[in-house]
Amino acid sequence: MATYRIVCTDQEPSGHSKQHAHIVAVGIGDDPNKAQRKWALDEVLGAIDRGDLFYTKGMNTGKVATVEKYTCAPCRRVHIRSAADKVTDNDLDRIRRCSGSASPPKARSPMTGRYLQSARPSSEWDESSSNSFARTGHRPR
Repeated sequence: MATYRIVCTDQEPSGHSKQHAHIVAVGIGDDPNKAQRKWALDEVLGAIDRGDLFYTKGMNTGKVATVEKYTCAPCRRVHIRSAADKVTDNDLDRIRRCSGSASPPKARSPMTGRYLQSARPSSEWDESSSNSFARTGHRPR
């Protein structure tokens, strides 16, 4: 079992309302200002199923919130959220957005409506590179 700190998120509108968005990827790392690796939502869900723990930590309060799976009723899809507490600076929806435009594939399965996962697993991501979140060691697609 491993433990990972989520320091940023990529979100996309769900299509149900302008205020309703879902996290489609997260940045993981020890430094809240720089992600060391980016994980697609399906990778996070699989890791949680295997017993790994994800959490956020408030920049001001230092409070930790665990990340949990939930099913979005309108979308009929499993997503992630931070556990409820009385602080907002550790909410998964309120932590900073990951910089750069690279994110999990935008394509959805015509059968399930779920985002399609890349055939290659995510490797190291370098948020500080000139090509933000450029995959290191791999040719561009």
